[in-house]
Amino acid sequence: MRSDLATRADIDALLLAFYSRALHDDQLGPVFRAAKMDLATHLPRIGDFWEVSLLGTGDYSGRPMQLHAHLAEAAGLLAELFDRWLEIWHATLAELFSGPTADRAGTDAVRMAAGMRRAIFSGG
Repeated sequence: MRSDLATRADIDALLLAFYSRALHDDQLGPVFRAAKMDLATHLPRIGDFWEVSLLGTGDYSGRPMQLHAHLAEAAGLLAELFDRWLEIWHATLAELFSGPTADRAGTDAVRMAAGMRRAIFSGG
């Protein structure tokens, strides 16, 4: 039986598994490569974000909307790629974790993807 997301180490494991898949995905991989994403820098920051969001601990400050808007221009981020991001996110999450916090990670991801898609591609 899978455990729930309960610690920062759990979040880090989820993110590592997710980005390992996303970076090699036929649709998302080219965007990440064009963005020259450095996982050593990105994973701790995105981990901070998810830790605050899911566990209410940690510290995050950043401007994810601004960063992703830049990716739309510079790296070929398309609105439909948020659907692929969600597919990989949900599959990875379901494979590794189960419980209320894992469920919230899934619903939060859907909400965030919709907000980013709307902000970037619909002008807000």
